[in-house]
Amino acid sequence: MRRVALILLVLLFAVCAGASLAFAQPLDTGELLGVFPQAPDLNEPVTRGAFGAMLVKAANLPVASGEVRLAGDVNPGSWYAPALAALKERGIMAGYPDGTLRPGQPVTGAEAAVMVARTLGLFGTPGRPEAGPLEPDHWASSLYNWLVNQGPVSARSDPEGKLTVKEAADFLARVFGSDPQAVDIVEKSGRAQAGVKAMRFKAHIDMVMRPRAGMAGQVPVLSGSGEMSTELILPATMHQVARWRFEATGGPTAEGGRVPELEMEQYLVGGKMYMKMTDPATGKAEWMRLPENALPDLDALMKESLKMGGGGIPEELKPYFYYQFLGTTEKDGHRVFEIAYYGRIDDLAAFFKLAVPESLRGTLDGLPFERSLDEAGKLIKSISYWGKDYINADDYLPCGGELRTVLSFADWFQGEVVPFELIEMRMRVEECAYDEQIKIELPPEAQEAGEMPQPQEK
Repeated sequence: MRRVALILLVLLFAVCAGASLAFAQPLDTGELLGVFPQAPDLNEPVTRGAFGAMLVKAANLPVASGEVRLAGDVNPGSWYAPALAALKERGIMAGYPDGTLRPGQPVTGAEAAVMVARTLGLFGTPGRPEAGPLEPDHWASSLYNWLVNQGPVSARSDPEGKLTVKEAADFLARVFGSDPQAVDIVEKSGRAQAGVKAMRFKAHIDMVMRPRAGMAGQVPVLSGSGEMSTELILPATMHQVARWRFEATGGPTAEGGRVPELEMEQYLVGGKMYMKMTDPATGKAEWMRLPENALPDLDALMKESLKMGGGGIPEELKPYFYYQFLGTTEKDGHRVFEIAYYGRIDDLAAFFKLAVPESLRGTLDGLPFERSLDEAGKLIKSISYWGKDYINADDYLPCGGELRTVLSFADWFQGEVVPFELIEMRMRVEECAYDEQIKIELPPEAQEAGEMPQPQEK
């Protein structure tokens, strides 16, 4: 399992790093209207069947992998039937309680928003409900409000109104493309960050692991929260302090609910990593030095990341991330740009080959890189992510933001049922400072630390 944990760590690194580096190109509404067998009336209401076909085109979804049984009210020979099969297979268009899909029925704004959010991997998350124009008791409130907060849906839109063909095409082009103004700001921010020599930031992190349906009582719901403060002198000197609190409820190991708190301090100095951790059983803290062969070339890793942030973005990465410009606001007395971003990754192997720096590719426990990707792809079904960045309008450096990431697990892995359905992590960056007089020195007790023993995995 140590290998699997390392793969998960590298996956999270790739997503967090990539979210500030890449973007999808604007989507042409003409491509979406091209799915119709003949030119539609743009002012007519769009039907569920037509919207489904446009959605599959906009999201570039593959056709259904096998025989999908469509509802009886869907003509299997209709031009939109293959698209509805793809949406039904993924649970995006589930249909009505009477078993129908009603492909000829007009689509409302709320229905369109829910189908789009599901396409992005959001079927309802364990996080707090999104605030927005729809009341919490509305069936579409969480996902509709999420799209309002992320920018693609206007707060002034009518969720119960019927969408026209033109409105549907404009909506899908907005969701599955990036706002050029947002892209311009993000690119300028990347170039500004490439010139940073030192920085410090503080973040608050919440996470929850949700058991799979049918596993209630067999495994606990695991949740945790923590604070992390980090100082960096680039390219590869770091001091970090993290404190975590965990809770387990509803499972056999959840007696009392509380899990011992974890406090960790670590230094990266001279290419070596030193860690101070408290043993939960004894309460004693001890410094250890990580074996050098357990780490990637961190200096090379940071340089590669800075190069990518400065504009060296592979074109192939851009379809994985969508950006929206939400406007300007005030933060700590400064005018800042508010940028929303979101996306979903299904083909982990393809994404990994593009997003993971060369210096990280040797860390996957000695396995060939492609085999490690295959192993990760079998464990993780998809990664969905969304967040906001606040970028200073004067120097284009980030000054705060938040990222929420959902990792959805496969049902089975290595012949066993995966007991957890997903992990959700939310990180809020609360303080940022750049190029201050930051001094990082390894304390004497850490300098004398012994090497951490490596566990032998059979």
